[in-house]
Amino acid sequence: RNLGYLFAFESRRAEVMASSTPQPPTNGTAVPTRKRFDAQREYTRQGLFTPRIIGEQQFLPWAPVNVNASYSLCASYPSFLLTPSKITGQEGLRLLHKVASFRSEHRLPSLTWASNIDGASLWRSAQPKVGLQGNRSTADEMYLRAIAETAHDVTSKCCPTRPSESFLQMLTGNMSGDTDLLLRENSALVTKKNGVIGGGLASHSVGENKPKCWMKILDLRPKSAAMANRTQGYGYENTSYYQHCTINFMGIGNIHAVRDAYQKISNLCLSATANDIQWTQLVEETRWPSMIRLILSASWQTAFHIYFNRLPVLLHCSHGWDRTSQVSALSQIFLDEYYRTKEGFATLIEKDFMSFGHPFHTRGGHGEGRGERGGVPGSVGNTGSSGGSGSNHGGGGTTVGGGGGDEGQLSPIFLQFLDCVYQIVNQYPDYFEFNTKYLLLLSEHVYSCRFGTLLCDTEREREVVAGIRQRTFCLWDYLDSMDELVNVNYVRQQEWRKQSKKGEDDTVYGEDGVLMMPLPTLLRNVTLWTDRHCMYGPKATVRCMPEELEQYCTGLNSGEGSHVVVAKDRAPLLSTNDIVDGELKRAMEEVEKWKNIAKSYLEELDILKAGGVGEKEVVVVDDDDAVIVNGGENVEERMITKVEEEVSS
Repeated sequence: RNLGYLFAFESRRAEVMASSTPQPPTNGTAVPTRKRFDAQREYTRQGLFTPRIIGEQQFLPWAPVNVNASYSLCASYPSFLLTPSKITGQEGLRLLHKVASFRSEHRLPSLTWASNIDGASLWRSAQPKVGLQGNRSTADEMYLRAIAETAHDVTSKCCPTRPSESFLQMLTGNMSGDTDLLLRENSALVTKKNGVIGGGLASHSVGENKPKCWMKILDLRPKSAAMANRTQGYGYENTSYYQHCTINFMGIGNIHAVRDAYQKISNLCLSATANDIQWTQLVEETRWPSMIRLILSASWQTAFHIYFNRLPVLLHCSHGWDRTSQVSALSQIFLDEYYRTKEGFATLIEKDFMSFGHPFHTRGGHGEGRGERGGVPGSVGNTGSSGGSGSNHGGGGTTVGGGGGDEGQLSPIFLQFLDCVYQIVNQYPDYFEFNTKYLLLLSEHVYSCRFGTLLCDTEREREVVAGIRQRTFCLWDYLDSMDELVNVNYVRQQEWRKQSKKGEDDTVYGEDGVLMMPLPTLLRNVTLWTDRHCMYGPKATVRCMPEELEQYCTGLNSGEGSHVVVAKDRAPLLSTNDIVDGELKRAMEEVEKWKNIAKSYLEELDILKAGGVGEKEVVVVDDDDAVIVNGGENVEERMITKVEEEVSS
C-alpha cells in the first residue's frame, strides 16, 4: 500500500526533499519528532529494573531479552521485549523461538506492565495453535509456568495485604461473594478481617498454603468463537496442561461485530427520522453500548486480578492486536496514575497500540479504494517507483504491505477504545489531566491523515520502512499545544491522598495511584458519546447552537465552562446544571465575602485584646468610619455592635 500521497507526508515534503538521503534521513533537515514511548525509560519508570528486596536478598523477576531487536522473531512486536529473568542464555532464546512458533503470528506472551512491589503484572500474546487435535507445546507450558512461579515467589514473600472481603464484594457488585474474582482458594494474600490480619502464609501448613491459581488467563473472545477457531488450527489453552493457571472468557465481539455495531449507531445518529421518544432503546439495540460495557468490564477485572489478587494476568484474543490492545491499555489506566496524564496517555497508546502492532492502516483503510486487497500486518516492502503519486509525495513513495483496502478488515477498534476512555473520563473527570475535548479531537485525527502518528500497522513499518517520525508531523505535539484540552480541575493522586483519610474502605484509591471504582457504578453509567457520534447529526443532540444561527446570537454566557448561546430578544437556554452551577457560584462568592469581613474584624479584636488601647484611642475600622474606645469599656461588645450594624446595612 502506498502511503506517500497521504497529506501527512505532503505536509513535510519540503523538509524531506531538502534532506541529503532519499530514505528517511538521520542527519538531514527533517528532524524526527519525539517518541513518547521509549521502552527503556518507560519500564524504568515502572520500576521493572529495580530489584525486589526479599529478606537480605535482592531479586529481579523480569529482564529484557534481545531476541527481537531486528524484528526477526515477530515482525508485529516491538524490538524491546521483557520475559521472566529465569529465561536466560542460549537455552532461553531457543525456548522463546519455540513459544513464538506455537502462537498465532509468532506473538508470544510479553510483559507490558508490572508492579514495582511484587509479581503482579500484565502480559499479552496471541492465541495458541491448539487445533482440533489438541496440540501441545512443552515450551509454551514451561514459559507460562516460569511466569507464574516467578510472580508467586516474589508475591508470597512480600505478603501484600488487601481489603476485607465485604469491601471486595461491594467493588465487584456480587454481594453473595459467588464470583471468580475473589479467588478464595488462594491463601497467599493476607486479608484484613475484623481488624485482625489473618489468612496469610504463616497461618497455614505447607500443604495448605499453596494457591490453586498463580496466573490468570483472560481470553477476550466468546468461548464459542475460541472453540470455533480450533477448526482453523488455533484455539485456547487447556489448563490441564498449564499448571496453576485458570482461564476465563470475556465475550468481546470481533472486528466484524464492532464494524456492524458502529455502522448501526452511526446510521441512527445521522437519521433525520429516528424516534426520539425511544431514543435510549434504539441506542441500546445497536449493541454499541453493550460492547463498551464488555470491554470496560474485562479491563476492570484485569486490573482487579492484578491489584487485589496480586496475580500475573495474560490477555489474548485471536491475533492479540485488537481486543487485547484495548483491554490492556484500559486496565493500565485503572492501575497507573501516570497513564491518566497527557504525556502518559500518549505513551500508553504508543506502547500498547503502536508498538505491539495494532494495525491502524488495515483497520482504517487510509487512502485505499473499494475492493483493493491488502496485505497482512507485518508484511512490508518498499517500492518507491510504484505509483506516480508515491514518487512525488513526501520525498519518495513508501509502499507498506502492497495493498490494504480489504473492506472485511476495516473496523473502528481504536475509536471504540477512545469511547471506553471517554466513559471513564466522563464519570471521573477530576482524575485525568486531559478532558473529553482531548479525546474528541484525537478521534477526529485517527482518520484525518493530517498527522503520521497513527499511520502504518507495526513499529517496524513506522521506524524502518516509512520513517514516520522524520517525514510527518506529530499528533501529540499538536494536542499538547492546545490549553483548552487540559482539565483545570485535575488533581494528582498524591494530593487526594493528603486530603483523604487513611482507611481500608473509605476510598477507592490505592497508595500507588490505582483508580478502582465499583464495577456496577462504571457499567451502569455508560452513556452515548454524543459529542462524537452525533457530531454531524441532523437533529439537535448536543447542547449547542447550529452554525446557521450563530449570526443571530449576541454572545456566549460568561460562566466558566458553559456553552450556552444567548440569542437576540430571547432568554438564554439554560439547563438544570447551568442553573445549579450559577447558584452555587453566587453562594460561594457570598460566603467568601463574609469570611473576609469576619476575618478583618477578628484581626482588629485581637489587636484590642492585646492591650494596645489607652484612655482614649481611635481605632480605624474603615475609611469612612471610626470608633472611639475608652479604656474601661467592653471592647467585645463594641465590636459585636459594629458587626451587627454592618450586617443590617
